[in-house]
Amino acid sequence: MSDIILLNNENIIKGNKNEELFLAKLKHNVDLIESKEIFSPTYVETNMAIAYAESMRSSCLKRKVGAVIVDLAGAVVSSGYNEVPAANNTCKCEYGMCYRDKLKKDYKESLDYTIKKEKERESAYTLFKKNFKILDYCRALHAEENAILNVARIGASAALPSATLFTSTYPCNLCANKIAQVGIKHIVYFEPYPMEEAKKILADKGVEQEPFEGVTYNGYFRLMEVVF
Repeated sequence: MSDIILLNNENIIKGNKNEELFLAKLKHNVDLIESKEIFSPTYVETNMAIAYAESMRSSCLKRKVGAVIVDLAGAVVSSGYNEVPAANNTCKCEYGMCYRDKLKKDYKESLDYTIKKEKERESAYTLFKKNFKILDYCRALHAEENAILNVARIGASAALPSATLFTSTYPCNLCANKIAQVGIKHIVYFEPYPMEEAKKILADKGVEQEPFEGVTYNGYFRLMEVVF
């Protein structure tokens, strides 16, 4: 929810180059907040703001995600957000809840019917929730999937290996498979996502995985609206 994200992943020792770079970034951001510097958004900040704007179109009850694919010249060639396929009713409209939650509810009810001892029943359900996220039962196409599919759908001639995919949430393993398959070599992500399988898929394909740094979508227009 912050207005600015500042990465602190380097080994900073007083007087070394990393400290110098970190303090310069810190000063830049403080100057933005105190209106001592005009906000001129970077390529990364702008495209992540666009990805977030796309995410707001999603009807998903769990997590709204947006993604954009940007070519080497910096032009957005495709975008997407997580949503059920065209002509399908949303989960809320169809079931009154997330479809995966409905499956979990149905499973719990079957456990209640099958296992009579309450402790065993709760242990079985806890184990199920811990080990099975049932992501493959999600009715929606993910944001990254839609962005990739839209390149083909509109017949765009995009050189994907030289493109960058900006996504508001780190890709899941299903999306990582598709990113690797189409040859995208660079992603920038906002929120992390705890799926080691996805990290391995992307790393094995040599995809550069860059965490977002800079002014977030929350602060983007607020800082831009400063009057001088």
